[in-house]
Amino acid sequence: MRTYSRRLAWLRWGLPLAVLLALIPIPVISRLEERDTFCASCHTAPEVTYFQRAQMASGGQAPVLDLSSSHYVVAENFRCINCHRGNMGAAHRVTTLALGARDLLIFISGRADQSIEKTKIEVPELLTAGCVECHGKSLLVVGFANHFHNKLPEAYALWKAGGKLAAPPDLPNADTSMLKQYDTSVRCLDCHRAHNHADGAELTRYLDLENIVFPACVQCHREVGHGPLELVAP
Repeated sequence: MRTYSRRLAWLRWGLPLAVLLALIPIPVISRLEERDTFCASCHTAPEVTYFQRAQMASGGQAPVLDLSSSHYVVAENFRCINCHRGNMGAAHRVTTLALGARDLLIFISGRADQSIEKTKIEVPELLTAGCVECHGKSLLVVGFANHFHNKLPEAYALWKAGGKLAAPPDLPNADTSMLKQYDTSVRCLDCHRAHNHADGAELTRYLDLENIVFPACVQCHREVGHGPLELVAP
């Protein structure tokens, strides 16, 4: 009976809303999503928290508490959508709009996830593409000191698409002639959690080494069959 009532409720407001969203011109939505106030307007606990952290940090009124907020301090005119729209290609644009419509339906239904520290990332490939849009050059610096970046599948894809490999500053004569593809499921977000706060993380570029980064390293080592399988913080 409860399942039937839920379905009836979704039909009552879900279908009209879906039709309404379909009628809103995409250029209008695109302009609205450029505003952080619009992104946070659903007034759920996580989005409001993220928005307030960023505003307080960019205004110098509070410490920078997470990686997302740090972007507002070091980057000019940074906005939520910079990370959440992927590479701005047609496929990612469709995905972004579909996610926005879905999230609106979830908010109206009262079933939004209210936990601040998320443990599950929706559509990680979209967010990863957003990282690569701005930080692609970091992936193409070769050498062991940057192996956790240049051995990601995204680095190989960038190189094959014409990206130029670079030698690290301390090894200007390093070999940049080739890059190997590694079969790993680890992506940018497995180490860089944008909205997570950990005490002292500002000292490690907002990386939680013990609980997030090292397990991701071990996962990659297991998947490629190379590297240590036990890592601990110094």
